[in-house]
Amino acid sequence: SIYRKIVETQSPVATSSSSRSETHLPVEQIINDSSSESSDESAISVYEKNTKTGTKDDLPNTRKTKQMRISLPNLAQACDRTGVSDRVASIITNSVLQDLSIISVESHDKIIDRSKIRRERKKRRNQIKIDDTKNFKFLHGIYFDGRKDRTLQNEMKDNKYYKTTISEEHIVLVSEPKSKYMGHISVSSGSAEEISKTMLDFLNKNVDLDNLVAVGCDGTAVNTGIHNGVIRKVELAIGRSMQWFICILHTNELPLRHLIKHLDGETTGPREFSGQIGKELQNCEHLSVVKFEQIRSVLPKYDAKEIEKLSTDQKYLYEISNSVSNGKISSDLARRQPGKISHARWLTTASRILRLYVATDPPSENLKSLVCYIQNVYAPLWFEIKARPFCFDGPVHLFNLVKRTRYLSPELRKIVDRIIQINGYFAHPENVLIAMLCDERQHIRELGLRRILKSRNSHEIRKFKVPEINFNANDYTEMIDWQQLVISEPPMTKRISTEDLKQMIKDVPEEIEILRFPCHSQAIERCVKLVTEASLKVCGPEARDGFIRSQIVSRQALPKFNTKFEFSAYLS
Repeated sequence: SIYRKIVETQSPVATSSSSRSETHLPVEQIINDSSSESSDESAISVYEKNTKTGTKDDLPNTRKTKQMRISLPNLAQACDRTGVSDRVASIITNSVLQDLSIISVESHDKIIDRSKIRRERKKRRNQIKIDDTKNFKFLHGIYFDGRKDRTLQNEMKDNKYYKTTISEEHIVLVSEPKSKYMGHISVSSGSAEEISKTMLDFLNKNVDLDNLVAVGCDGTAVNTGIHNGVIRKVELAIGRSMQWFICILHTNELPLRHLIKHLDGETTGPREFSGQIGKELQNCEHLSVVKFEQIRSVLPKYDAKEIEKLSTDQKYLYEISNSVSNGKISSDLARRQPGKISHARWLTTASRILRLYVATDPPSENLKSLVCYIQNVYAPLWFEIKARPFCFDGPVHLFNLVKRTRYLSPELRKIVDRIIQINGYFAHPENVLIAMLCDERQHIRELGLRRILKSRNSHEIRKFKVPEINFNANDYTEMIDWQQLVISEPPMTKRISTEDLKQMIKDVPEEIEILRFPCHSQAIERCVKLVTEASLKVCGPEARDGFIRSQIVSRQALPKFNTKFEFSAYLS
């Protein structure tokens, strides 16, 4: 049983001769466990006696308790990070305070109710948003992505609010470099017109666009259309060209996706395949490991700290790819889950294909073809991109993708080459020139500088079109025919003087912030996930935005907390 405890004794109230002269006790909202059951029973009996025989005026005024006026920003952030409700946060917090003897029968002015938690969360979210706004005064690059989310909203019926769930498309914006969450917007449709208009309204309201030189996203047609894509419309609106950084990780995934489609059949849903291999992937982790033929792979060497930074799914792919390359797999890895299948994330599909391979005797030719592609192309390139994630590495990664796929049969190579050509955004001269400026080879830097200076003084908003790729090139600088193309200066270098460019190629600086844009969109995808989670936790765009910002700040301040030492380091 749960008992309400009497925590404060009030002097008897003077009454008239016809009134009773009994002691009245005020009720406090502290809840104790059954260890103090006997004292609780006596207290409750006195309370019941008072309430049965007394009047409303006889009851004590519990509002005389001192208010809790201490600010609790860290608690508010922790509540948003863990996603607990105000009520749950209040119960847990007060239980800890009681165990620490900070609140007790004699001292209860530090009690924290759910209204206090709610106010602190709202206050902390507003303060974080104000602080974040200051960081976007000089915006150099913006990356965006979106998805449809099941979204919580308040709907009024008969003068009462009811919570309902709708499907709403959200576009998430991140500033680059340094991957700072800017906010998210809701759009009425997924058209380029609607997305660009809503995005520009948000940007014009919150940031100065004068320094904006780069934009990043995935390679969907609505974003990258030459004439009416989102980026093109934004360029026309601000009156200048921007550097296009289309996610190279997506470029790496798409050939694998089309190879699976060719060798095993179409997908039949968000998580299903129509072919035999795809159907077996669903439960491949439960199959026993058999003796299998090793298929070599050359992954970049990651030390223990770098491996620790990988996500669970990334770590699994790294380890199972090495296992297939070595010809043996540990019992621990064989028991682990390779991650759920999702046609939006092909990394887990690649992991499951390798897991199915080590459990199949004998494997089919189509399965071996897919495993060979993952080992020779997909996995090595994925981890190379992770190790070298900047925009000036993008053309090199694209060249390596082309070079690694030359082992394929003419039939499969034709499929892969078509996909690479469509998505070869980093083969555009503007992106190749940025890579040449930062090349380790002096003569390549000088060649890049000459080509940039030759293309200067052009203020036309060019149409960004992927050039014809030379699949027999021996270097990334040879992927395109420079003589047949109209070369435009990279937007990133337009504000760098000729003298500074000449100095830059002499000794490439290690810290040129304007060049540190990522060549992939993983940061924006993480923020998309946060928006998806927040959409079902809080109602309204303002509350949702504040909830997300609070989560991000809390995780940045304390990435993990497994030991006292880690928390002590956070405090210091």
